[in-house]
Amino acid sequence: MNAKQDGSRFWFVILAIFFGNFSSILNSGTVTVALPFMMKDLHSDLNDTQWVTTGFMLAMGSIAPIVGYLGDKISYKRLYMFSLVGFLLCSILCGCSWNIGSLVLFRILQGLFCGAILPATLTIVYQAVPAEKQALGVSLWSVASMFAPAIGPTLGGLLTEYYGWKAIFFMNIPLALLAIALASRYLPMQQANKGSSLDIAGLLTAVTGSTALMMYFTQGNKIGWFSGWAILWITLGVVSMALFVWRELTAKAPLLNLRIFQYTTFTFGIVVNCILTIGLYAGAFLLPIYMENALGSSSLTVGLMMLPGALLMIGASLLSGRLHGKIRPEYPLLGGAFLLIIATWAFSRLSLTTSYAFIIGWMICRYVGLGFSSPNIMTLSMSAIPKESTGHASAITNWLRQVIASFAIGIFSSVYSVRTQTHFTELSSSGAVNTSLQETASVLAMNDTFIAACIVTVVAIPFILVLSSRSRSSGNKAASTVSK
Repeated sequence: MNAKQDGSRFWFVILAIFFGNFSSILNSGTVTVALPFMMKDLHSDLNDTQWVTTGFMLAMGSIAPIVGYLGDKISYKRLYMFSLVGFLLCSILCGCSWNIGSLVLFRILQGLFCGAILPATLTIVYQAVPAEKQALGVSLWSVASMFAPAIGPTLGGLLTEYYGWKAIFFMNIPLALLAIALASRYLPMQQANKGSSLDIAGLLTAVTGSTALMMYFTQGNKIGWFSGWAILWITLGVVSMALFVWRELTAKAPLLNLRIFQYTTFTFGIVVNCILTIGLYAGAFLLPIYMENALGSSSLTVGLMMLPGALLMIGASLLSGRLHGKIRPEYPLLGGAFLLIIATWAFSRLSLTTSYAFIIGWMICRYVGLGFSSPNIMTLSMSAIPKESTGHASAITNWLRQVIASFAIGIFSSVYSVRTQTHFTELSSSGAVNTSLQETASVLAMNDTFIAACIVTVVAIPFILVLSSRSRSSGNKAASTVSK
């Protein structure tokens, strides 16, 4: 195969995983803005309707631990295509839902298939793309995983307003069909390890632990962090995860090969990834609340304000991939982290009269920072992993991201709620009489929460320095084997 054909095949492989990746993640952002319309159309209350998103998130996190086993057993191409077909069918079922119960059920099933797509596609990048193009491949993979949630509210608002909430599910049909066609034609079939056995004990403890922890973090602020149910969830989660770690380190055929954490480059990369994920979800969770509640913006306006940053993030991700190997990786990684920190700090200065230009400008700064940092983190951390273990590494990475995302949303919502009440009490006791007293307290609480998010993000800097140092000392070469 000549260079031109090889280059063309690279882009077809990327397109095959891009459309599946993009459509599965896009579905998270589009659904959020449609929840009020679902409540009205399906005659349900907020407590029932919020399970459309919560159930989806729990399902995505629960399936992630088994992706490594399934990929090894049937090959990642088959796993990816099977997940795409399941995602397609569930999207149709969601669009045909007749009540809130059926919609929640179909969303949970859809979450199971979406939870397998993300780690499967990342593994395919490392298995099907030549080593010299893997950095660019990861950058393009990151574009889909970051651009989809950024554009989701915009697209969801447009579709819901003009065509109804069911359109956000039917939109997945052409994207999924295109991904299936491209995957069938251009993705290579990797050798499957049909002799591998399923670690049932590992599966049960992993699913129980991750589900319980995600329930605690997503529901804790609503039911009370120290209520009976909350204590039950956190206890069950911690105990189950401890048993899972013990099982995986002692089993002959573990569900997830946790021994890859012996590669410190990968371990530090996971830590940085989790920290920046917390910073990412701080903005994704807080800014829409601020713009809708304090500024009176519509969901469509909120989505449109996020669009410029999302588009520039694509350029930053592509540039980051092109620069890999030409400059030291810590430069774009540190630069991106600093942009994220500065923008997060800027958002701690919000007020009831903050201009849209201020928000859009710092939103662009945040997204460009993420565009530079995220692909480099993934490339550096995965560079330490042998090719045959990339499936387990990507499954672990995406599994932890799901748990950390629920943790971030739960903690920041709690901080925001507590600080809102505190500021409201302080303003009231000071004798302030204002029709916008609640709005003022809300904005002050928003600023406090962004400061907390900024502090968390700063913690990533020393880990980035260590990650870059270890990556250079190892020459960015993957180890040859994982000790059994």
